[in-house]
Order: sequence, then structure tokens, then C-alpha cells
Amino acid sequence: MDKQKLTWKEVVKDALMELGGQGHLSEINEIVESHPKTKTNPTWQATIRRVVRQYKIFEPLGNGVYKLLEEKEFKTHSQKFTEELEVNHGIAQGILVTLGKIYGYETYAPPHDQTIRDFQGKSLGEFVTVSDCTDIFRGPNLAKIREIDALWFDEDDYGLFPAFAFEVEETTRVKSGLDRLLKIPRRFPVRFYIIGPSEKEKSLFEQYVNQTPFREYKDRFLFRFYKELEELYNSALVHNDRREEFGIVERGK
Repeated sequence: MDKQKLTWKEVVKDALMELGGQGHLSEINEIVESHPKTKTNPTWQATIRRVVRQYKIFEPLGNGVYKLLEEKEFKTHSQKFTEELEVNHGIAQGILVTLGKIYGYETYAPPHDQTIRDFQGKSLGEFVTVSDCTDIFRGPNLAKIREIDALWFDEDDYGLFPAFAFEVEETTRVKSGLDRLLKIPRRFPVRFYIIGPSEKEKSLFEQYVNQTPFREYKDRFLFRFYKELEELYNSALVHNDRREEFGIVERGK
């Protein structure tokens, strides 16, 4: 595989494997220094410092030492929403982080939700790949951004950046969800989604996105129903199974 096409996560993972599963940041840097990706990123050492803090598979052991953890792979199955709103919120988040993984993105959900919400018998946190987004969103809005229900990240030469952001909201909280989404810095070309159960939420969404401050960014906001999310997820599972049966594997596998 072309080394330049590897993600920074894969580069650091390979370095730790070469070090026997754990190593000091300086040892990781020593291995990575000659990697082709460093030629297109003059601040690659800072990127590596961010990478080991961001991903769940890199466990800090203290004093600059990191341990490589095994990435958990869960086989999820088809899913339907229920009549219970609180349960549905966790289902929606679980569907979103699973879809993100299927589509090749790194995924994040709020730390509290990772602990208290379940999806198909496992905690939401077991499906999420990004543990910390602090370095991506440093600034006064960080606390609110960290509470966005689901984020999908892509990567460029300098590391992770947000590509999609999702808020799962019932009627009274649609505006709060829009407010949180708009806290993401404008420099990121993120597509914003409100996921809701009914026409009431859609009507409120359409009302708010035509008002200040959302109107200026109206073309970046989309509303989708629970039912649409459910259908996308279940069809994506079928496609993913067919892809694997055909022998087309994920990048880096």
C-alpha cells in the first residue's frame, strides 16, 4: 500500500506495533520521522502528539508512554426505533456511529453518553473511535461542541477534521441542537443534521433555519426523520455484508 495514503492513526499504530505494543512518544517520533507523510506536514510531531491523545486505541500510561489497544470490532444487526423517546435517542446515536464506521469515518459521541447509553447490548462508548476532540475545537465553544450527539471525522495531512455533525432532538430541543451545531468553527466545511421523530420537529427546524443566526448557513443544515435514518442504516448493513463477501475490505485492513 502507498504509505502516503495511510492515515496518521495507522502510521502511529504501525510504529507502536514495531515497538512491541507500547512506547514513548520520542520512540514513536524516531520511527515515524522517515515516513513519507512527514514530507507533506512540517509539524508532524505536533500531529502525532494530537493523534495519541485523540484515539481510543492509544492508551496513555503516563510520562509520555502509550500502549496500543486492540480495536474492537462488533457485528451489529438490523435496528428499528421504538415508542420510547429516551431509548430512541441512544438507538439513533448508535446507528450514527456505526454508519460512520461503515462509511470510513472516525466517530465521536459525548463522554457522558458513551457511558450511560447503550446500543444493541453494548455501551455506546464501545463503538466510538475518537476519545478526545479538544485539540480540534480549542476555544470558548469547546464545551458545547463536545456535547453534539455524534460527529464523523475525516483526515488530511495535518490530522482529523469534522465532516458531519448530528443532533438527535425531540420538539422542545430542536433549537438547542441547532445552536450546538453552529458552535463548530466556520473554517470546517461540516454538514449539519437534525434527526427527529416527526413532522413537528421538521416544522420547527424549517422555522428556525430561516431565522438569525441560522439563516446565513441554511444550506449546511438538513433535517432527517428517524425512519429515514433507520432505513439508511439497515440498507448500509446489507451493503456492507455484501461488500465483505465480495472481498472488498476497508482501507488499512
